Amino acid sequence: MKTIYRISRDCWNQFAKWIREPDNQAYFCVTVFLLSILPMLALGFYNHPAMDDFNYSVRIKEAIRASEGLGRIPAVLWAAVMRAVDNWGRWQGTYAFSFICALRPSAFSEKLTFLQTFILMGLLVGSVFYSCRVLMHKILGMKKQTADVTASAVLFLCVHYVPIGMEAFYWYCGSIGYTGLFSVLIIFCTMLIWSAHERKISGKKLLLYLFFCVVTAGGMYPNALFGFVFLFLMCLDALIGKEYPKKYKIQYAGMFVWYVAAFALNVLAPGNAKRQLSFVPRTPMEAVYKSYTKALAYLRESTNVIIILAILALFIFMLYQTKEAKWDFRCPLMFTAVTYSLYVVLWVPGIYAVRFISGGRYYNIIFYALIFFYASNAIYYAGWLRRKYETCGEELQELMKKAAPLLKGSAVIVGVILCLLRLDVVKNLEEINGATALKSLVYGEAAQYHKEIKAREVLYNDPEIRHIMVDEVNFRPQLLYFGTLTSDHKDYQNYVIRQYYDKDYMALISQEPAHPEEEQAEEENTEQ
Repeated sequence: MKTIYRISRDCWNQFAKWIREPDNQAYFCVTVFLLSILPMLALGFYNHPAMDDFNYSVRIKEAIRASEGLGRIPAVLWAAVMRAVDNWGRWQGTYAFSFICALRPSAFSEKLTFLQTFILMGLLVGSVFYSCRVLMHKILGMKKQTADVTASAVLFLCVHYVPIGMEAFYWYCGSIGYTGLFSVLIIFCTMLIWSAHERKISGKKLLLYLFFCVVTAGGMYPNALFGFVFLFLMCLDALIGKEYPKKYKIQYAGMFVWYVAAFALNVLAPGNAKRQLSFVPRTPMEAVYKSYTKALAYLRESTNVIIILAILALFIFMLYQTKEAKWDFRCPLMFTAVTYSLYVVLWVPGIYAVRFISGGRYYNIIFYALIFFYASNAIYYAGWLRRKYETCGEELQELMKKAAPLLKGSAVIVGVILCLLRLDVVKNLEEINGATALKSLVYGEAAQYHKEIKAREVLYNDPEIRHIMVDEVNFRPQLLYFGTLTSDHKDYQNYVIRQYYDKDYMALISQEPAHPEEEQAEEENTEQ
């Protein structure tokens, strides 16, 4: 036992010495995060199209069948445009989302379905790392390693504890409009803040901003409204601020007008009016009030012990790292009010239009915003305390340095107590999305599901087979979105898939026993 203890102690001492270096802290955190998402990326290779994936890409599939060679490129792009136009007139005005959704990789080949998970995960991971690098390193002046550690912590919570993982990284149609365009929104907002810091916008960057305006304003309404509010605040700051040049003010004003026009094209679509007939909307003021209260309730419900511990660790880490920050961190309560209001903005479209948040994919981006709210406030309050510490006298600073080990020990004790009081901490650890994906891979569920769906797709893609009936799949991984044929061949979903694969008849073999009256009728027909 002494030998084991000595070896363990030596290993820990070596690790503690190694982890003190900022570079090593970043390497460790980034490596741990990347390793944690490998099972989720691997599960993407077993993914297949489902539900609205077929609906949005019907025109794309028809264009592919009707064209050859390079002629397919304009045909496919035009088909995506027409899908957006049709959706704008009959269902909802999200023209940018409809265009992007129609061009899913698996529409060109089922073998490319794995790319969808890599695209969605890559957008979120890339946007958060980019945002942290710009905001914390370029603007606040902290080390790159600090930004990378922060990004890794935020992403670990976002990726592994997102409420509905299947609608975040696997179901393309449900994911790209929310997680995907939310990631684009993060990049866009970060670039706007960076331009405000530089107090200039180059011609090329302005064109890029105008493109981002169209993509964001033409996307799903939570993202589109957030972009509108954020750009309005940035434009207001540009127009009021005396430090900005006249050219910069004109560029921002023009960009805001452009965004308003793109947003109006989305909101005023005829399809929205038709769809809204099924719902009774709230008044705008009622929607805003309800959004604040429901957002606060969700904040309490969705914050588990793991999130608390992670944010607490980030806060303690930033107490040391904000020493190098070039920021005063004044008015922390105002910062909390502003960031909470921005988090609430995402709630307003759902609460206004249909009186509730519809779909797990919607809750996913709300959860991302909640984690950003926690993380940004942890950093800001750590910086505020750091500045308060720096204004203290030398004697008090020395006393606080001596008390630092006690404070860190107290934080550890608080963490342990939280774990003991919240007995579901083990459940929280086991049910993270990375663990769920790993279990599906190890237990063979993913492989069996992939085998069964591939057998179906062989039939679907055979032009000689016009009449198809298939059995229900036996295995389905928890994170993979499933929903294709039903037993009723007249079902709309069956119609869409039949049109997508150009078949005459497609249905699921019914597993329900026949009714006694039907069985008796069949027997009489047989006897006759």
